[in-house]
Amino acid sequence: MKLHHAMPLGLAFLLAGCLGTQEQSGEEGSHAGETGLAIATAANTGGDTDIAKMKYSISRVACEDGEKIEALNRTITVNLESMMLPGGIPAFENSPLDRSSKHPFSDHFEAMPAGCYNIDAIPLTKGDGQSADCAPAWAKGISVVDGEPTEVFLISQCKGAAVGALDSLVALNRPPSLEQVKYQPSKFINVGDTDVICVTASDPNGDPVEFAWTNVGPVCDQPAVVANDTGGNSTTQCVALHATMAGSFMFEVKIYDLLHAEGNLIRFEQWFSDHGYPNESHDSLRLPLYVAAGADIGPSDDHGGPSQP
Repeated sequence: MKLHHAMPLGLAFLLAGCLGTQEQSGEEGSHAGETGLAIATAANTGGDTDIAKMKYSISRVACEDGEKIEALNRTITVNLESMMLPGGIPAFENSPLDRSSKHPFSDHFEAMPAGCYNIDAIPLTKGDGQSADCAPAWAKGISVVDGEPTEVFLISQCKGAAVGALDSLVALNRPPSLEQVKYQPSKFINVGDTDVICVTASDPNGDPVEFAWTNVGPVCDQPAVVANDTGGNSTTQCVALHATMAGSFMFEVKIYDLLHAEGNLIRFEQWFSDHGYPNESHDSLRLPLYVAAGADIGPSDDHGGPSQP
């Protein structure tokens, strides 16, 4: 919450004469020209703050343009009172503080010459530094009259507890599923031939998928992607393998589902790892390839099935 300077209610909540007035006797030596200035400052806070004191700065100003006055500036620091306002005091219940509320406050009373004054109240910490929790309050041009106590009520606005919102969504994700494998022309070929293996997979959540091919031994040429086709919820990828030597070879294909992160597509598994709870989300199958040395092997359609759970 942004902290604003706190203005007193109606500039100043004045209870002039609320404590009763004393009639002037007109006799020489009476209290004429003196008044009581009572300043109460309540902190509008919903919890603990760093405030321990209140510093009052009182300066005399002209009541009218051109009025000549004797300069008067006073500064005093007072501790917060041990009780709370309204505290069961009828004068403060619902006027302006709600009867059931509880506000820390400070109070200062001082005899002042009649005239007009500006008052600033600065919340301080125990170490006399200005509060970071509560804002200053002020009243300008307060008129104090001869022989009467004038009460000024200020409110210092304080920060509330820092509050945000936590909105937790949990999406359920299932891994891709390998649906079909097709060799073209066959998983049995001769040296010098090129074989194409096509794998079809789908994702139950409709996520995009990525195929990863690995030669798992013995060493052979790495499969080269020659086709990639997506239709509906299925994706088919084909790789070409050129047989340069005879032998029995094994390849593995893994299918990962993908999500968007910072403008890029990454694997769900990478996202899980980045967030501290590594989980797997892929399907896989090992695919054999047999290469004969000059044998006359005819082509055939060989379909593999999906991996077992």
